[in-house]
Amino acid sequence: MKYCNRIVANLERKIQKINSDSKNVFEEIELGIFHSKKTLKTLRAKITTEGFLSPEDECLFFKTIKPKPLGYLIYYLMLANFQTSRPQNSNKMIKKHIENHIMLYQSYFMEHKAFYQYLERKRTDRDIEYFFRHNGIIKFHPDALSYCIDEGFSTSHDFIAAKIFAHKLLIERLNNELKNLNKPITTEAPSIASDMNWTGTKSDLIELIYALHETGSINNGSTDIKDLADLFQQVLNIDLGEYYRTYIEIRSRKINQTKFLDRMKKNLEKKMADADQ
Repeated sequence: MKYCNRIVANLERKIQKINSDSKNVFEEIELGIFHSKKTLKTLRAKITTEGFLSPEDECLFFKTIKPKPLGYLIYYLMLANFQTSRPQNSNKMIKKHIENHIMLYQSYFMEHKAFYQYLERKRTDRDIEYFFRHNGIIKFHPDALSYCIDEGFSTSHDFIAAKIFAHKLLIERLNNELKNLNKPITTEAPSIASDMNWTGTKSDLIELIYALHETGSINNGSTDIKDLADLFQQVLNIDLGEYYRTYIEIRSRKINQTKFLDRMKKNLEKKMADADQ
C-alpha cells in the first residue's frame, strides 16, 4: 500500500508542476490526462499482480487511493468540455456559463447525498459494501457501470468517490475564475481605432495567434491567449468566436496542422529569393 501511496503522491507533484508550467489550459489538460491515465495503469498492474493483504487494505485502496488519479482524469476531461463550450463574447456570458456549471457540479453531491456525507464524515462502517469488490451486493446506478465492466479494478462506489473529488476541484477552480471576473476594473485600456481588416480565414488568424503565443516573444511569454486574441480582434476588426474550439480543430488536422504558417514561410522565402535574382 505504501508503494501505491507513493505513486499517487508522485502524480500530485506532477500536477502541481503542470499547473505552474503549462502555457495554456489545453496543454494543462493534455498533460493532466496523460499522467492520470499512466498512474491508473501503474496501479492496475500492481493490484493485478500482488492483490491485497486484507479486506481492509482493499477498501482503503478503492476509497482513498484509486479515486485520486481517476478523479484527476475525470476533472481534466470535464474541464476540456467546459473550455470548449465556453463563450468568448462578454464577461456577462462567461460568468453565466461558470455559474451554470458550478450548479451542475454541485447537484452531483445532492444526487449522492448519503454517500457524499459518508465520505465527508470519514465513516468506515459501510466500507465493505462500498469499496470491496466481491461483496455479493449488487448496486443499480449509472456510475456503477465501471464496476460491471471491470470488476477486477473497480467497486460499486470508487467511481462515485472519484467523481466527487473531480467536482470539488472543478468547483474550486471555477469559483476562483468568478472572483477574478468580479474584480473591479480600476483602469480602462484605451480602445484601438483601426481601419485594417483581417481578410483571411478565422482559423488562419487563430493559428498565427497561438504561434506567436508559443514563441514567448510578447511580454516574455506572460501574455495569455485571451489577451492576444482580444488585441487582434480589435486591431483587425474581426470576431474570432470560440477560438479555443477552433484551436482544437487545428490540432486535430490529419495533414499539415500549420498550413497557414507554412504558407507564410513559403511566400516569404519566395519573396526573398525573387529579390536576390
